[in-house]
Amino acid sequence: MISSELVDRACVEVDGYTEDRMMSEFNTFFQEQPSICDFVTELTSESSLKIQELSLFLSYMVFKTVKMGQTESMGTITSQSIEAAYRESEGWIERINQDGDEAQIPPEPEPHLVQYVISELNQPLEDGKVLEDEEKGEVFFVLKTVISSLTRSSLGQI
Repeated sequence: MISSELVDRACVEVDGYTEDRMMSEFNTFFQEQPSICDFVTELTSESSLKIQELSLFLSYMVFKTVKMGQTESMGTITSQSIEAAYRESEGWIERINQDGDEAQIPPEPEPHLVQYVISELNQPLEDGKVLEDEEKGEVFFVLKTVISSLTRSSLGQI
């Protein structure tokens, strides 16, 4: 499990990046995890630019955090692994939706990463606007899938 301290460390490190360093980091992310980037881009292709950018940035942050927590190099995530994580995320969301107000949130193997994403979704964007609930749900679903894909890989469960 990724610790909250590791999430905080990744956030502090990325906050200190220059624009050039951030571009370099994104290039590394795109090169090392093309299937993740393709998945995020494809799933958000009909969304607004702010949703696309936020989804890619948060995916990068998850990637960065998971990578920082590993002692070995991270393997490239396959589209099959992402599809399995996508189906898992659908099931997770369905269980919550079925129970309505009495919903018990299913156990989450990476609670600190999920909490980070939720926290970021509740923050105003750079332009000061707040995401609508539907937009938050869309980005959360994408990130839930990314988290499952990357953390399952880091645990050797591909």
